[in-house]
Amino acid sequence: MWTTPACPRVVSAGVRPHRPDSPPPLDPDAPIPDDPGPLLPDTPDLPPAPHEPSPYTEPAPDSPEPEPEPV
Repeated sequence: MWTTPACPRVVSAGVRPHRPDSPPPLDPDAPIPDDPGPLLPDTPDLPPAPHEPSPYTEPAPDSPEPEPEPV
């Protein structure tokens, strides 16, 4: 009686399956460009954000609080 294997793609222990997402091997004789160019496209600078105090910090007092007298 013929049984279907659990895994239809059987790979022997010494053979690695081809992975299409793996990069090709590097060519040691390939020339390296001197200037690859800009890494990111030119984008306009953003305007500075308006200064607003953070809602999580307390505003600084106008004058420092006096230290308590030692007892």
